[in-house]
Amino acid sequence: MTSVTPEALDQPALLTLDELTERVDMSVRNVRFYTSKGLVPPPFRQGRSGYYSADHVARLELVRALQDHGFTLSAIKGYLDRIPADATPSDIALHLSLLAPLTADRDVDVAEGLAALGVAPEAAAAVAEVYARHGQQVADELSEIVRTHVWPAVRDAGGSVEDLHLLVRRLKPLTIAGLVTAYEQAMDASADSYERRGTSPRT
Repeated sequence: MTSVTPEALDQPALLTLDELTERVDMSVRNVRFYTSKGLVPPPFRQGRSGYYSADHVARLELVRALQDHGFTLSAIKGYLDRIPADATPSDIALHLSLLAPLTADRDVDVAEGLAALGVAPEAAAAVAEVYARHGQQVADELSEIVRTHVWPAVRDAGGSVEDLHLLVRRLKPLTIAGLVTAYEQAMDASADSYERRGTSPRT
C-alpha cells in the first residue's frame, strides 16, 4: 500500500474499502483483483487501514466501462497505461465520458459483413483493419480536443464532469454524421479521380 499523508487523511473524500465498493458498485474481490493486476493503484495506508481516493473511484469506473465495451484485461491495462500517472479524477472522467455508447446495438463485424457479400476473407480483414486504425486515430484526436478545448470551456462556465458527459453524448451522433459525410465526399472524389484517369487520353 501507498503511505497516506496527514494532509490526505484530512480530506473527506477518502473512502474505506467498504465505502469504495458501495460507491462503485463492485465487490471487494473485484477491487482487490483489479488492484493486483495494476489496473488501479493500491490504497493509501494509515496503520493497518487502507483508504481510497476519488482517483480510485474514477479508475474503477473506467475499468468497468471498458469491460462493458468488450475490452479484455490486457487491453484495459494498455488503455490505462496511456493515462498519465498524475491524471486527475476529472481527467480520467473525460475518458469515461468519451466511452459513452452512441446508441444500442451498434456493434458491427465489418469483416463478417463483407465476407457475407462475397468479399475474400483477406480483403475483408484488410478493410476492417483500415476502419479500426483510422477510427482509433479519430477517437484519439477528438479526445485531445475535448480535453484541451471543450472541457476547459465547460469547467470555466461552472459545469461539472457530468455536464461534459451529457454534452459528449449529444455530440456523438453529430460526430458520426460528420464522419459519414466526410467519408462519402472522399469516396466520391476518389471515384471521380479514378474515372478521369480511366478516360484520359493515352499518350
